[in-house]
Amino acid sequence: MNVSIFGGGWLGQPLATTLSVKKSKTPHSTKRQNCYHVRVTARSEQSIINLTEHGLNAYPFFLGESLLTHKDRAELLNNDVVIINIPPGRRHLADNPQASQQFVADMCMLITQVSINQSAKLIFISTSAVYSDALEDVTEQSEVAPITESGRAHQAIEAFIQQNLKPSACILRLAGLVGPARHPGKFLAGRQHLSGASQVVNLIHQQDVISAIEKIIIGHVWGETLHLAAQAHPSRQEYYTWAANKLGLPAPNFVSEPEPKLGKRIDARYSLQRLSLTLAYPSPYDML
Repeated sequence: MNVSIFGGGWLGQPLATTLSVKKSKTPHSTKRQNCYHVRVTARSEQSIINLTEHGLNAYPFFLGESLLTHKDRAELLNNDVVIINIPPGRRHLADNPQASQQFVADMCMLITQVSINQSAKLIFISTSAVYSDALEDVTEQSEVAPITESGRAHQAIEAFIQQNLKPSACILRLAGLVGPARHPGKFLAGRQHLSGASQVVNLIHQQDVISAIEKIIIGHVWGETLHLAAQAHPSRQEYYTWAANKLGLPAPNFVSEPEPKLGKRIDARYSLQRLSLTLAYPSPYDML
């Protein structure tokens, strides 16, 4: 199975490594053979070198360029499954509708070239920011109403996929990512006068995301919009104070709230059931 991962960063690299080492027995042989022929992209030369040193087939790719004009990257068009994980960066899109529109246009062009035109299955990594903070219990059927530029951009890309590729795609909305080099104890350590003390935490561990993507591919889970978050949701004040203490860092300081608000709590029970997935890190407290 040919798999191309667009975005070989913090999530894409370990995902590519995990898929690359997967083995299976063929019905007519006792030899173990690779299930996945994985290609992964990155922007910088150093990232390409790093991916290659990890034994991965790496290709340079900048969002917005057309693969049709690069014959040396034609292999990126020959896929059974395409995984797109190219975050725009909230700071890049913040208060910049023009940059947001360009990001959406570039992503839709990429999806058209590598998936729609090639009849390849698509896994699109989206974000739980498509849900409004005004909601409390959020399920996969909850209405989307993003309030950030990044959230609105992802909603637009999701709509494009649902209109043009829905039966062959799986949209995976992720809560806040935790894992190697992303220790939650560092997120808010030492910061002062923070709001949202009582808002609940929605986090998901890198390894659980990788497991979910494997389940999507193996189980042929297409035509779905799913989301992932740990099943426990402590408050921001409780959790980030505890996490900072675990690292011996200054605890964050939260202002008092006259009317505590829980904020959105992402309920991923349907997604976990649909994927037959048991989280390795069901609570944010398990992630440290």
